[in-house]
Amino acid sequence: MTLHLVSVGSNLLDALEAPSRIRDLDPDLADAIREESPTRILSDIAGTDSTAAAAELAACLSAGTDQHRHLARLVQEISPGRWPSVSSAELDTLTRVPGGQRHLAGGDVAVLLATDTVDGLTAALWNALALTGGDLDRVEYLDGPAAPPTAPRGRALIVRVPGLDSRTESDFTRAMEGLGTLGRTLVTKVAASGDENFLFHLSGGYKAAVPYLIGLAEGLRSLPRKGAVQAFMLHRDTQGDAIRLPLRRMNLKLLYKALGPFRDNGRTALRPPDDRVFEGYAYDSTADGTGFELTAFGAGLLALIGRPEEDLGL
Repeated sequence: MTLHLVSVGSNLLDALEAPSRIRDLDPDLADAIREESPTRILSDIAGTDSTAAAAELAACLSAGTDQHRHLARLVQEISPGRWPSVSSAELDTLTRVPGGQRHLAGGDVAVLLATDTVDGLTAALWNALALTGGDLDRVEYLDGPAAPPTAPRGRALIVRVPGLDSRTESDFTRAMEGLGTLGRTLVTKVAASGDENFLFHLSGGYKAAVPYLIGLAEGLRSLPRKGAVQAFMLHRDTQGDAIRLPLRRMNLKLLYKALGPFRDNGRTALRPPDDRVFEGYAYDSTADGTGFELTAFGAGLLALIGRPEEDLGL
C-alpha cells in the first residue's frame, strides 16, 4: 500500500470556472460543468464561513442527507472521473510521479491536505472525486488531523488542517503541530505494518507550506520503518516526470533527546540538550535570551514522535 499525501490548492476551482480552457476535456463535459457550477457546492450555503463549509462538506459525504443526494446528482452530470489530469496540479503530480496513475488504486490511500477555508475544502472535495472516479463511497472527510479514518484503504481522505494557509508565525506552528499529529495517526492507524510507502505530492497548495510538509516527510523518513518516503513537485514548465525533492534522514535518538525538555514543559524550556544538534531547527533561543522554545518544525516533530516511545518503536 502507498499513502499519497497531497497538498491542495485552488487551481482546480480556477479550471472549473473556465472549463473550456482545460486541455483534452470533453466539450460536452465542459458545458455540463459550466451549467452546474460545482465550485459553489459549499459556498452557496456557507458563504465564506469555513466552519459552516466544513459542516456542509461532512453532510455531502454522509449517505441519506439532502446534500449527499445533491452531490451524487452533480457527480453524475459532470463526471469528475473523466477529467484529464491537467485539470489540477494535484492530479497532474499524482499521474506523473514514477509509476503514477490518474485514478487512485484500490489498495492505496490518498490524504488530501485542505486549508481551513471554503475554497480549500471545495477543491479537496473535487480532487478527491476526480481521483476516485466519482465514487462517493470512496471519499471520507476528517474534521482535523487527529481524527482516525474508518476504512482508509482505497479511499481519498480529506483532512482539514487549520493554519495551513498561514498568515502568522503562530499559524505555521499550529499547522505543523497538526501535520505531526496527522503523521502519527497515519503511522499508527493506517500504515501499521511499517512496509507502506509515503509519497508527498507538493505541487498544489500554499507554497509557504512546502517547507513544513517537507519537515513532516523528513520526520516520517526518520522513523524505524521499512517503507520509503519520497516527495515530488511539478513546476509550471516541468517536462516529463515530476521532480523528486531531497529528504534527509534525522538521527531519531538525538532528535528524541532534543525534544525531551519540551515534552514535559510545553513549548519552552530553560536549557536544551547538551549537544544542541537541532538548535535553530527544532528549537531556538527565546527572544529575551533566558531559555529556549520550539520552532514550528519542532512542534510538529514533537507531535509526531514525542509521546511514549513504544508507540512508534523508537
